[in-house]
Amino acid sequence: MTAGHLGSWLSALADGQLPPDQAERALSHVAVCGLCAAELEAAREARRALAAAQEVHAAPDLTARLLALSATVPPTQGDPLRERPQPGPWSARAPWEGTLTGDLAASARRRRVRRAVGVGVGGLGAAAAALFAVGNVPVVVPDPSPQHVLTLLARTGPDAAAAGQDVLGSVVPPGAAAVAAGLGPGTDARDAAALDWVGRQGWVSPDALPAGLDVTALRLVGARGEILELDLSGEAGHVVVREQVGRLAPGTGTTQRLGGREVAVLSSEPWHVAWQCDDVVVDVAADVPQEVLEQVLTAFPGDGYDAGVLPRIARGWSVVTGTATGAQPQP
Repeated sequence: MTAGHLGSWLSALADGQLPPDQAERALSHVAVCGLCAAELEAAREARRALAAAQEVHAAPDLTARLLALSATVPPTQGDPLRERPQPGPWSARAPWEGTLTGDLAASARRRRVRRAVGVGVGGLGAAAAALFAVGNVPVVVPDPSPQHVLTLLARTGPDAAAAGQDVLGSVVPPGAAAVAAGLGPGTDARDAAALDWVGRQGWVSPDALPAGLDVTALRLVGARGEILELDLSGEAGHVVVREQVGRLAPGTGTTQRLGGREVAVLSSEPWHVAWQCDDVVVDVAADVPQEVLEQVLTAFPGDGYDAGVLPRIARGWSVVTGTATGAQPQP
């Protein structure tokens, strides 16, 4: 166990490989730690899904249909790109091959095609199961403490004491031109460039900013920049938006409808709310009036987390190919 959580013990506990004394300690910790309990349940769910996965069998007529495709290929005669060159009058001719030799060669080719089809279809099922397991995202538990929220709000904008790396200067160089096309009124070119970068990096970007709020910092927090922090400040107050790939932990806060969507409210003085948007948990701390907060929430898309098999396989493919949100930034 590390840093008060199961850490590397989690996988061994899910597989039943811990010694009895360590397993008892781990289960005692799970009983009082919601984060580890949720991660353990997710690990067990992935193992149950893999155990239930069955071999994918090809349709009985698949091989025959693949072999029949050769009959639809036009002949090479008259095709200058595929026709074999004719030997010249002084060229040595190839040795004579009997009909039996050709029959044996064709039969061998057909057997190789059948084997390749069988191996390919069988491997498809294994690959899908592996991507399903990899596509499980971590459970995100926002810090509900008032101290955490007040610290975030006190460090909005450029602040050397704030966690993470502020990339706003590299994303929007001083004097750089940007086009605010498609964004709401009050969103200037600098804000437009910052929000455009957020969307291009795969994070959740608001469609517009409420009047009286501007982007004052854009930070990547964590060793791999796995948490995005977007600071908004102005006459309306201060707002800190934090995003992280994962699933919002069940039972977080109290459910309330704000800005046209269901959000988990962790506190209202100051505001601290969180919700799920696709595969990203959006966590907002705000010292603004409720109507301004609702304008901020409305500007974000509101698609929930899809726990289906195909979306989970797609998330696994994103992880394998390195296209998942949370990697190092690209200019």
